[in-house]
Amino acid sequence: MILKRLVLKNFRTYKDISLEFNSRLIFFIGDNGEGKTNLLEAISLLSFLKSFRGNSDDEILMWNENTFYIGSVCQDEEDFKLEYGYEINPIRRKKIKLNNDIFKKQSDAFGILPCVVLSPKDLIIIEGSHGERRKFIDSLISILHKPYLDELVEYNRILKQRNVTLKKQINDLKMIEVYNIMLAEKDESIRNKRKQIIEELNFHYKNALENLSGGKDNFTLVYKPNVESKDQYLSKIVTNYQKDLRLGYTTVGVHRDEIFIGRDEKDILEFGSQGQKRSSVISLKTASFELIRKKIGTDPILLIDDVIRELDVKRREFFVDLIRECGQAFFTTTDLEGIQDYIGNLDESRQIFQIKNGTLVETR
Repeated sequence: MILKRLVLKNFRTYKDISLEFNSRLIFFIGDNGEGKTNLLEAISLLSFLKSFRGNSDDEILMWNENTFYIGSVCQDEEDFKLEYGYEINPIRRKKIKLNNDIFKKQSDAFGILPCVVLSPKDLIIIEGSHGERRKFIDSLISILHKPYLDELVEYNRILKQRNVTLKKQINDLKMIEVYNIMLAEKDESIRNKRKQIIEELNFHYKNALENLSGGKDNFTLVYKPNVESKDQYLSKIVTNYQKDLRLGYTTVGVHRDEIFIGRDEKDILEFGSQGQKRSSVISLKTASFELIRKKIGTDPILLIDDVIRELDVKRREFFVDLIRECGQAFFTTTDLEGIQDYIGNLDESRQIFQIKNGTLVETR
C-alpha cells in the first residue's frame, strides 16, 4: 500500500496543506511541538477512524474552526481516493468517503488504508491494563475481519444497556434474561475470533522476539478468556446475577478477557526490564504487520513516531528488515543524525520534509 497524496484543512496546526509522496521512505523533521506527529495522526485517522494518540475529533479540530478535512490518494492495485471530514455545527458529524461515495456504515471504512503505528505510547500495551491489550487485539482483528468491529460495537451496546439496568437496581429478570441471551451470542463469536487470531499472532510474535532479542527472551502470547463456551457463559452470568446487581455492572464476558504476555506463568509486567518490554511491543507490532500482510495480501504502511532514538543497535537493525518489507514508511524525528547509520543501507528513494512554524518544506 502506498499513500501518494495527503491534504489537510483545519487539522491541528495545519490550516491548508497538500503533500505529494513519491518515495517509500518519508521523513518529517522538526523540533518538538512543530506538528510532526500531527501528520502521522492524520494518516492513522484514515486507517483506524480514530487518533492513535487517543484524542477526539473535537480536540483535533483547529481552534475556532467548524470543520476539518483529511483527503488522500492511495495506491494498492490501482489508485483510490479516501477522505475523512468532521464538523461541529449545526450538529457533530463526520463523513468518510471512498472514491466520492459516502460510507453509510462508517465501520466499513476501517482498515481500507492498512497501517501499523509504532510510537512511544505503545508501551501501554504492556504496562497498561488487560483492556489495553484487548484494544490492540480488537483493532487488529477489525482490519482482518470486517464484521468483527460491528459485532464488538453491538456487544458493547447491549452490555451498556444491561449495566444501566443493574445500576438502576431494576430487578427485572425477564429483561436481564433477554440481555443474557443476546450477549451470549456475541460473546461466543468475539471469543472464537480472538482465540484464532491470538494463536496466529503468537507464532509471528515469538519469531520476531527471537530475532530481536537473539533468542534471550522466550515470551508467549496467550489468550485467557473469561469463559470457555456459550453454555459456560449462560451458566456463569446467571450465577453472578446478584453480584452484578450489587456491583452495578456485568462481571462475565469477553470484556473481562485477559491476554497474557510472559513466561512461566509470570506476566512480563511483573518482571520485565524496560528493554524487554520495548522488544515485546516492537515484536507485537511486527507480528501484526506480518499477519495483516498474510491475511489481506498487501503490505501495510508503517507510521514510526519518534521511536528510533530509543532503540539500541540490535533493535535498529531489526527495524531495517521490517522497513524493507513494508509498503511505505513515514518517520518523525527531530533530526536525521544517526538515522543514516542504518537507513542509509537501504537502497530506497526517500523524501525529507522540514517542519518549522507550521510550514513544511521538502529538502534534500
